[in-house]
Amino acid sequence: MSRPKELSRLAKSGVLYHSKGWMPGTAGNLSLRDPKDGNLFWVSGSGLDKNRLDKKDFLPVRLETGSVPENWKGKEGLKPSAETSIHRAVYKAFPEMGCSLHVHTPESNLIRTGVNREKPVLEWNLPSLEIIKAFGIWDENPQVSAPVIYNFPVVQEISDVLQKYLEEKKPRVPMCVIENHGITVWGKDLTQANRHLEAADFILKVWLLSR
Repeated sequence: MSRPKELSRLAKSGVLYHSKGWMPGTAGNLSLRDPKDGNLFWVSGSGLDKNRLDKKDFLPVRLETGSVPENWKGKEGLKPSAETSIHRAVYKAFPEMGCSLHVHTPESNLIRTGVNREKPVLEWNLPSLEIIKAFGIWDENPQVSAPVIYNFPVVQEISDVLQKYLEEKKPRVPMCVIENHGITVWGKDLTQANRHLEAADFILKVWLLSR
């Protein structure tokens, strides 16, 4: 089993996001679906400082089981991120998606919709901005939304809510906000996912400035 070449670029993206304040401390994680095996994805390891992320800091994870293949021999002591299940939810809901980025931008932590344990997901109506075209949505005055999910202390609960929402709603906007936590975006590849992340960050900034 060999690492995809794109992992080097994904690692560099992590360093960039850290410099922007999107992955402070050890926060956030990045993943890439294996180009040769759609039932396998690579996710950044747990507890890593993103300012020096390297391709060897990623581990393979089986989509169906959420476990690392037994025959994998990687960096000693490295374990998948605690939020691996969030990426898994995205890949299970969207087989065509090849990259998922989970970061902790300051703006994404300021969104408030009133979600709670009883009502764990609500839709946030995005402002009708030109940059929504970055999501491939070319409607005039687009009326689109993205899910905001309650920040359960157990990540698997967040992932379960996210996967159910994605599979049932098939949202046009490739992003999800976890209240008081961060944002996850996805795309067919790293280039597209990064574009979606930049657009999402801009939308969040504009929305907060307008409050």
